[in-house]
This record gives sequence, C-alpha cells and structure tokens, in this order.
Amino acid sequence: MKAEIIKTGINGEGIAYSDDHTPIFVPQALVGEVVDIEIVDKQKRYMHGKVKRILKKSAKRVQPMCRIQARCGGCPLMIAGYEAQLEAKQSLLRQSLIKYAQINPKLIQPIIPSENEFGYRNQCKLPCSMVDGRLTTGMYMANSNYFEAVEHCVVHEQGLERIRAEMVDVLNRFSLRAYDYHSKRGIRTIIIRGFDGEYQACIVSGEDALSEECIVALMNIKGLVSLWQSYHTVKKTADMFGKKMIHLGGAKQLHIKFDDLSLRLSPRSFFQLNTQQAQRLYRTVAGMVGDDNGLIVEAYSGIGAISLYLKDKAKEIIGIEEVKDAVVNANENAAANGAGHVSFLCADAADKLTYLSKKRQIDTLVVDPPRSGLDDAMLYCILKSKIKRIVYVSCNPATLGKNLAVLRERYEVKVIQPIDMFPQTQHVESVVLLSKLK
Repeated sequence: MKAEIIKTGINGEGIAYSDDHTPIFVPQALVGEVVDIEIVDKQKRYMHGKVKRILKKSAKRVQPMCRIQARCGGCPLMIAGYEAQLEAKQSLLRQSLIKYAQINPKLIQPIIPSENEFGYRNQCKLPCSMVDGRLTTGMYMANSNYFEAVEHCVVHEQGLERIRAEMVDVLNRFSLRAYDYHSKRGIRTIIIRGFDGEYQACIVSGEDALSEECIVALMNIKGLVSLWQSYHTVKKTADMFGKKMIHLGGAKQLHIKFDDLSLRLSPRSFFQLNTQQAQRLYRTVAGMVGDDNGLIVEAYSGIGAISLYLKDKAKEIIGIEEVKDAVVNANENAAANGAGHVSFLCADAADKLTYLSKKRQIDTLVVDPPRSGLDDAMLYCILKSKIKRIVYVSCNPATLGKNLAVLRERYEVKVIQPIDMFPQTQHVESVVLLSKLK
C-alpha cells in the first residue's frame, strides 16, 4: 500500500491516511515521505502499518547513531536531524493544545533546544534478561515481551554507561541471573543515577541477598558512591521499586550541586533526567512566578528542587508530595540551603491544596504532575480556589491540553514555553503561565 506521511503522532510515528481517511500509524517514517506500507493491525478507527520501502525519502532523514534504534523504540525521532525533531515537537504541542483546548497557537513560544543531543540522560532504568547464558540489561520492545539487549545507549551520559557495564560484569562474575517470576528470585532491574562523576545504583530483585563479596566488588567500581537493593516480587505494577529498600554500601543519599543549590537524592526520589535542561526549565518557571508572592505552593514537589529554586520569590513556600522518601529529602534540602521559610508536606496534592486554599491566600501554585496530568480532584480544587497565578509544568501535550480546557473556565492562558528535555525522543516539556480571570 502506497501512502504519504502527513504528520507526526504522539509516539513519534508517522501518520498517513487511507482512502477512507482512516489514520495509519507508521513507525520509522517522517512527514513528507511516501512509503510502501504493510498493514499489520486494523481497528475500527485506525490502523498500524509497517514500512516495507521508502519511495520518497525526506531531506530531513539521517542515519541513526544507534544500531538498534528501530527495534528498541526508545528514540523514535533519531531518524531525523535535530532541527526536524524540534519542528515535530513544536507541531505535536500545537496540535494537542488546539485540539483539546482551542489554545491560540500564537501563545506558544519557540521551543528551547537542548545543548546536548546525545549523552544527556543522567539516569537509566533497565530491565534484565538472560542472553546466551549471561545476565544482560536492555529494553522490552513496545507492547511486547521481546527483550532487546542494549550494549551501549547513546542518550545516556558516558559515565552512567560505564557504571552500568561494570555492574553487569560484577553480577555475572558472581553468577547472578535475571528474575524468574515463578521462583521470584533473580535480578529484575538495574537503576543508576549520576551527577559530576558520582553515581547511585539500586538493584531491584527478588528476595535474593547479595553476598558480601559481591557487594564489595560493586562498591569497588570507580565513581559508585551509593548502593541499594530493592526487593520487588509483585508481578504487575507501574513502580519499578519494591516496597522494601536495603542500603548495601556507601552513602545513603546522592549529593548534587544544582546552580547555587545543594541537593540530596534517595533512590526513589525524582529529579529531571537532563540536568542542563533542568536549569533552563527552572529558570523559565522562576521567570513566570514573578517576585510579588506572599505564599507559593508547589504540588508534586519531589525533592523540592523547584521550590528551593524559587526560595527568593516568596515569603513562604509549601511543597506537597506523596512519596515519603522525597519529602524527607526535600526538608533536608531546605535545611541544607538555609531556606527556613520553605517546607514540605507528605500528603495527597488535591486534599492538602484544598485545605490550604481555604485557610490561606495562595499567590502562585506551581504544578509538575506525572504524565497523566492533573486528576479531577485537583482540577476541582483549583477552580474553587482563589489562587491568583498557576505555573503548570507538563511532560505530556495531550493531558496538558485536556487540563487547560478545564482550567480556562477560571484562568487565562498567558504564555506557553516548550523545552526539549529529551532529544531523539517524542517527548516535549512545556511550562504554562495561567492568570486568574477577573
């Protein structure tokens, strides 16, 4: 079947249309290309196609730097030059905001590019499997149980890749195997995060106690300063960590310098995956917040990085976060940075914000929700509040559009600033400023 790719989909695939206008999602195809495709899945409202041959190639197509790019699925835009990637992300954001919220596209500013197109990612979370009798890290292909071994990932920071490879070598030296769902034993996932040459690792496994010799060998890896293990035997869960966390060696927390902030991170604590772009993101947030704040509240505050970045912007800042470890880190970070007027609460964001908005005048609300966006309870709370200003940090254009459609009942969208946090992928971060309608 011959088809022309008209636009880019939310997962980075090309979209063509059949004669009856049914959308066909085609991975590994770029806008403007004419491709010969095979239909591999046909649903009532859409189809999935596979490229058999490119009949007309886009001038923006490049040779991907990763040999398994087409199979891995983690970097669907690596087949395009970086300028073309930015254009695609700008277009995706524009399409979503117009579709769901009828946003004036003139409000969307040009995307802020990443300084580094490769080697930017400061964390990896890679599942393990046995390949040729050897424990190996890799990726599962999208919507499948097919494991693809990853020998080297070009978007990972180089030191991160070295630590990963050396850890896998040590685990194989001690004959450790990948996780078995029947016996509930073995290595499930390896999680590593690093900044400025220092790395924290967590081995997610069944209830397997690592030998002292193995732990010593792992801690002898240059740059590995914090080692944890997490027992995780639940079969189906979105959380990569298990409930039980065991500190094996080195420091309990990873210490990082971020601009003029000193931050501490536990393994479960969230931090932006692109450190350099995180600085641009936080500066954008700070610019939108303004300087006239009595009280700023941050929902989904994590380790408190954004709140602490804004410490000079308000008389008082309160962060709300559900993950207990992150709240502990956040309050420690506030103390370490001399921010006595910044505090963090462990609570459901909507519940606590409802309480605070009834008791206090909130000048600015900063929200940085997960990809699912703001839930109904949070949206209802905001609409019923007297919060003057909202700064919404989003990692999902679709849920952002849906949320803005609701918030526009009481708030005006003033400006939208996209930021490319994840080159080679379809993901785009956005910061939106909303002001209370009179």
